Amino acid sequence: MCKTILIVEDEMINALFLKHLIQLSGYKCCGIVTRGDDAIKKALELNPDLILMDIFLSDNIDGIQASEYIHKQKFIPIIFITASSDKETYERAQSVKYNAFLRKPFNNEELTTQIVQTLKIS
Repeated sequence: MCKTILIVEDEMINALFLKHLIQLSGYKCCGIVTRGDDAIKKALELNPDLILMDIFLSDNIDGIQASEYIHKQKFIPIIFITASSDKETYERAQSVKYNAFLRKPFNNEELTTQIVQTLKIS
């Protein structure tokens, strides 16, 4: 069975690149959303095997808040992907159980390795 991944990314060019990368790795993208509230709805509706979650999104619910809400409902592994390198964002992310924290720009191989490792243990 093919593992499914939900992409939560407010920059569509980045989302399409992530989709391409995960498809090359043999996984299925089950959706792309740009807003935190849509991430919550889609995650609960689709129950993906993994979520690639940007932290800064295009609405008032960021990726950390969306992850907190999703984990209250069900456990879905999350890999945070962010351009932020500030300590406050990293510490906020620590309050949520996540499987990896990658900073943009990331190495494609690094992301692929994190996806494979996360899906193996989930």
